[in-house]
Amino acid sequence: MDRRSYGQYCGVARALDIVGERWTLLIVRDLLLGPRRYSELLHGLPGITTNLLAKRLKEMEAAGLIERVRANTSEAAHAYRLTSLGLGLETAVMALAAWGWHTMDGAKKGELRQLEWLFVVLRPRYLSAAKLRAELVADGVPYRMLLDGTRAEISRGEVPAPDLRLRGTALALYKMFREPPSRGRAPTGVEVEGPVENVRKLVQAFAVDELKFS
Repeated sequence: MDRRSYGQYCGVARALDIVGERWTLLIVRDLLLGPRRYSELLHGLPGITTNLLAKRLKEMEAAGLIERVRANTSEAAHAYRLTSLGLGLETAVMALAAWGWHTMDGAKKGELRQLEWLFVVLRPRYLSAAKLRAELVADGVPYRMLLDGTRAEISRGEVPAPDLRLRGTALALYKMFREPPSRGRAPTGVEVEGPVENVRKLVQAFAVDELKFS
């Protein structure tokens, strides 16, 4: 790639040569939950232009961070997913997210919030205790939350025969993590399939008390 380089024999400089451009790490963030089509990435990254997104995807593909795969639709379209090299950025993204949270106050006027961004930061906050197979359907889009006692898998997709299925708007599900429901009560605006107590079990499986939701 004909791109500027720091010209330093240093791991930090080399990493920034590859991922230091604006939007690159946010594209990585959005692909951590699974493959996305171009239109889905564009919709999920408010503020990026279509030309700039196309440019960044081309650069990331050339760098070996992402690859094209057949989209899981009936259309003859493709999606982008992280390669093993790209997935290696997950720990760096999580570390940046944790550092960033400590510098943040409540959301400022005009700042966007998305349920998927919350899901990305929840994974490393799993308390390694609860075991649960949950499916969250936000505005018709299913997400897997599979807790096995040692790690949490959070990704896009359905869960066959889950212990708990929640349906609602992305906002209602977002608020569920901000304000866990009282014992024995379903979250406001969320349809619950399965034992209601599993909702609290799901929310309390993650250390969310330090996240600034308001």
